[in-house]
Amino acid sequence: MGRWKRQWTVLKIRDIFITGLFVFIPIAITVWLVIWLLTFVNSLILPYIRYIIPIPNIPGVGILLTLILIFITGLIAQNYFGKKIIDYWDSIINRIPLVRSIYHSIKQMMENLFNSKGKFSKTVLVDFPRKGMLSIGFVANEVELDGEEYYLVYVPTAPNPTSGYTLFVKKSETIHTDLSVEEATRIILSGGLVTKDSVRFLLKDGEKSRASSDK
Repeated sequence: MGRWKRQWTVLKIRDIFITGLFVFIPIAITVWLVIWLLTFVNSLILPYIRYIIPIPNIPGVGILLTLILIFITGLIAQNYFGKKIIDYWDSIINRIPLVRSIYHSIKQMMENLFNSKGKFSKTVLVDFPRKGMLSIGFVANEVELDGEEYYLVYVPTAPNPTSGYTLFVKKSETIHTDLSVEEATRIILSGGLVTKDSVRFLLKDGEKSRASSDK
């Protein structure tokens, strides 16, 4: 009887520990990410602002100032004079070869990812970096190569979707999914930690997708 009681106690302790693990890990990672974000933003913007205004070292003041700065930038960019300033800034950037490429690539990527009118309207899976491994891709365009129809697919890297690879992929070799661009972006930004429990393959133009036809 004592032996069974000891075994039950051990199992009970194990269950309690596992429960605590499942509760503790998400909390710890969330707190760590928030602290890292606050520290990163503080060190990113505060040293420059302190050249103008003496600001005390208060946790979170950097991210608050960043949000205010982004909001003010948005207000300026939406009026006539703000657009003229942006156009002037773009004309300066266009004269610097390397900086021009980086700036316009990031700008276009941000517009495509966060603007509902962007070109990224479909999320697909493609064989990358090798056959048998699937990567999330966004359809940027359609093109015909040597008589065959291809997608221009942008495959972003995690957790920074502003860098990635542009691939020519045959339409017949892409897997269409029920993931929206926003859902796919969340998966990439979180490194796969935030995702749907189930992803469905979809039919395209009345034809079965490659994955569906393999079943």
